[in-house]
Amino acid sequence: MTTARKHTALGRVVLAACSALFALLICEAFVRVFVGAPSRYPATVHIESADKRVGLDLYPSNPRGYFQMDARQPSTLAAWRGRAGRDFESRVARAPYAVPFQYTADLCRGQAIPPKVPGRKRILVIGDSFTEGQGVLEADTFVARLARRFPYADFVNCGRRGYDFPELANWFDRHMELEPDVVLYAMVLNDPQQSAAFHARQRYIDDWIVDRRRMVSEGSGAPPFWHSHLWLALQDRMESRRVGMATTAWYRAMTGDQNRDGWNATLAHIQHMDQVMRARGGSFAVALWPLVVDLDQHYPFEVTHQTISSALTDRQIQFHDTLAAFRGQSTENLWVHPVDHHPNEQAHAIFARDVADFVHAALARVH
Repeated sequence: MTTARKHTALGRVVLAACSALFALLICEAFVRVFVGAPSRYPATVHIESADKRVGLDLYPSNPRGYFQMDARQPSTLAAWRGRAGRDFESRVARAPYAVPFQYTADLCRGQAIPPKVPGRKRILVIGDSFTEGQGVLEADTFVARLARRFPYADFVNCGRRGYDFPELANWFDRHMELEPDVVLYAMVLNDPQQSAAFHARQRYIDDWIVDRRRMVSEGSGAPPFWHSHLWLALQDRMESRRVGMATTAWYRAMTGDQNRDGWNATLAHIQHMDQVMRARGGSFAVALWPLVVDLDQHYPFEVTHQTISSALTDRQIQFHDTLAAFRGQSTENLWVHPVDHHPNEQAHAIFARDVADFVHAALARVH
């Protein structure tokens, strides 16, 4: 090859490289101006006093304007310093927007439970953080909304975050001392008991409820200026897809053959609760929440809902699936926060409306 041809070939390579670099710079500029880097947030925090009678859910931002309490206020800081430990102020500095919680001596949400009134029915509602109302003011929870719909009955919200089976079965037994006429169990797809073998196979995954991938333990979460926003966006998309597929498979497996022993144990716990209430002349009912995932597109857990429905109705458990009421809703509009995908106050309102007739029927079955 002559020197002239070598120079021509080299020039073409340089031109192609410059064109590719220019295209990448254009894409980078577009992402920075119109898309931005993937959002990252300081971690959300839940704080409870040592006696677990009061608590706070703390969030790093207030995108919907729903969190009306600013924990940085001097009065709040003063009230919580002795309750929440020495690092309370540093936590508040990173996540200042708060939802307050009050718990009874029975660790149920709300005011002290009064003595039962003869002739007045009592409805005990059990479940996990969806029932407790993580990130939701007490008056906006579905339990409080149902209480307003049925003023002739007393509702007790004994949802407790983080409780799955077998803890939920123990929680039910413990609260029989409240003498409920109706027990409403608000079920969530991650409630089933996990067999030892199934749990041992579990790796870190996002649980479709708290988006831990978007939480950072230090700093504001904003990437340094010199980091490529285009690369971060591509990396986030690939990681989101990988984690999403793994998480979906895990949820589906929880009621399948991979967790057969755990799922069978869960069904036995639910049957036990139903039998206890029947023996008392009361009523037991299960209402199923959907996860707040792709409700406006292709919801990934249709089969799981059908599996739960078939298993419970075959065992003559009073069951209601609320998925139809949520289908087509804008998913992100029902989140407590961009990194906390618990149902917000709008989702609680939908759930309450949809189960109202179901609860009425449960009350009517009480002897």
